[in-house]
Amino acid sequence: MRDFMVSEPKVLIVILNYKTPQLTLNLVEALKKIHYQAFDIMVIDNNSPDDSAGILGKWAEDKGFIFYANHVNAGYAAGNNIGIRYAVRHGYQYTWILNSDVLLSDPDVLKVMVQRAEDDGYIGVVGPLIVSRDDTEVGPYLYRPTLWRSTLGIFADKESRMEHIHRPGRVYRVYGCCMLLKNEAMEKCDCMDERTFLYSEEDILAERLLKYGYYAYYEPKTKVKHNESSSMRTLTMDQIRKKDKEVSKSRTLYYKEYLGYNSFEIRLIHLARWCISLARNL
Repeated sequence: MRDFMVSEPKVLIVILNYKTPQLTLNLVEALKKIHYQAFDIMVIDNNSPDDSAGILGKWAEDKGFIFYANHVNAGYAAGNNIGIRYAVRHGYQYTWILNSDVLLSDPDVLKVMVQRAEDDGYIGVVGPLIVSRDDTEVGPYLYRPTLWRSTLGIFADKESRMEHIHRPGRVYRVYGCCMLLKNEAMEKCDCMDERTFLYSEEDILAERLLKYGYYAYYEPKTKVKHNESSSMRTLTMDQIRKKDKEVSKSRTLYYKEYLGYNSFEIRLIHLARWCISLARNL
């Protein structure tokens, strides 16, 4: 850890790596150019089956980041929780979660998010405007899902999201590829739900934060580009099927335990999502 001689809130930047060591190292280099000083970087390898752990471990001291090699891939939530809990124990005010496939274009991105979070003690997480791989701006998730918004109203909900792309303010949840977490809030809500392996983590986090009086804030004054799951594009068909099973499992957990939906309602939502996915592939 570095010695901070500035008055900025201390931030631990957490990058969860899975089979993308070069992307992770590129992101570490990019972070050195941001207009913020009081931060450390922690890279967690989530038990990659390639030589990620060896590569990243070799470069940790030279490039100045904390390295942790996880000995089991327990998923996104459990992997990032290692970093969040480390940040809480070591007195960081914030944890900035970043996917390795995020590209930084605004050197003020961290400064803007921290300033926004500092403005209101009830802000538990801040997210920037996300630009997708094809340069499309992605609308924020404004509202807590209802059965209507999750089924027949899903397109109207998306249209509403697109209308708010450039409007800052309180939202239901932000995107997990880039989110600034207030560690005071994370300590109270016990971080992310580790029963999920993939997907729905941000939705569940929103519910856990709301339980303790915190909310999510969307700040389009700054943005990042999400190069969209570089590790996912290397999956085999068998791995894709396993991924889809985990997605369904996480969503079911979210709908049942956090939103209180019954079995029929959950099946209806899954059916609606399946139909939408099928239509997109036709």
